Amino acid sequence: LNAELQLDRLKPRLSRRILLLQDHQPSWHKALALTPGTAPLCHNLTAYLRDEAEFKDKLSPVALSLRLALPEGTQGLVLYGDTLVQAQVGG
Repeated sequence: LNAELQLDRLKPRLSRRILLLQDHQPSWHKALALTPGTAPLCHNLTAYLRDEAEFKDKLSPVALSLRLALPEGTQGLVLYGDTLVQAQVGG
């Protein structure tokens, strides 16, 4: 499977407010090899909110999306595509 995570996806790429700690990027891509009978795959990713001085929009929700698709050679079938996740967190 090809997995793609997008952080703060409703914002233009250069003005996203949340980045991944490992590479300071707003997205993550990974090819996942699944084999029947093996243990489930888990990936933990840590993200951080950029300093408030670096962006103006502090009120709109942060939208995340996760897309799981079969590789290109399998007719590009999308199994679970562009799921939008949002939550309002009080502060």
